[in-house]
Amino acid sequence: MRLRRKQRQELGGEVRPGQTRRVRKLSDDIDEAGQLRRLARNADLVAVQVERMCRRTVTGLWFFLALGLCFTTEGVHRFLAGDTEQSDPLWWAAWTVEPMFAGLLITILNFEAVILSHGVKPGHTWWGRLKHVLLGSTLFMNVYPPLITVFTEEAFNLGSLVVHVAIPVIVYGIAEVIPIIMARTRQVILRAYADADKREQQAASDAAATESTPAEPAEPAPAPDADPTCSEPAETAQPDRAETAPAVQAEPARKPAIRLPESLMAAIRRVREERTAQGQQMTVADVQSVVKLPPQQARQVLDDVMATVGASA
Repeated sequence: MRLRRKQRQELGGEVRPGQTRRVRKLSDDIDEAGQLRRLARNADLVAVQVERMCRRTVTGLWFFLALGLCFTTEGVHRFLAGDTEQSDPLWWAAWTVEPMFAGLLITILNFEAVILSHGVKPGHTWWGRLKHVLLGSTLFMNVYPPLITVFTEEAFNLGSLVVHVAIPVIVYGIAEVIPIIMARTRQVILRAYADADKREQQAASDAAATESTPAEPAEPAPAPDADPTCSEPAETAQPDRAETAPAVQAEPARKPAIRLPESLMAAIRRVREERTAQGQQMTVADVQSVVKLPPQQARQVLDDVMATVGASA
């Protein structure tokens, strides 16, 4: 232990009593947690993490949606082609029906996901009808071949029927979920940015209020003791209070100037220049549109800006 302390002192580290390895580790964990808390509230980091997770989720859903559509393609081909031979053009044309339905559905879903991510809904009855027709047709053409075997001499396969029913339903559910995921992702990002803007405005208002708060006046120095050798009466040594009172009251109390950041003052001056160019008078509301201040403080900032303009003129 003494050797370790000596090595730490040689390296310039401070050794305090009770600062064991566990204490240092917990202190490092506390510092790390503080840094993580500060980063977790960063709007840009939240946006990056949410967007990355959304991209991964949507990519996986599109992949499994494509697999489901490949399975339904076989069912649709079986429904349309039936017992036709490969030499029949219908046998080849039947393979193009389900890819056409799937392509239309994917195109519609892609556009719907984009506009929903910006907070805009399709807002038309045929939008939902078209999706229902495409997926309903796929469901019917996949269910009919295994279901019709109940009324024929072919062996009925319950597992095949369940799979041909479940996969189109799952495809339809994925198709409805993808636009919702993208829309919710954008809502989370916009909410994080809105919270960050509110915190920045609150911090600016607090800083302005702190700078505008007048400092506490210093206590007056104690009056020196009267000289016992002075033969002049106390009434003649002090001036008449009635005569000095009006002079003190005649001086108006000057409020302390509000010191704002230079960027805010430049923005206020630009607003004043715009109002002057329009032939209008700058008001307190113009100052409050730039920085959130109480009416009295905004009035004081306006007076200071107008006084600066008058002095420069």
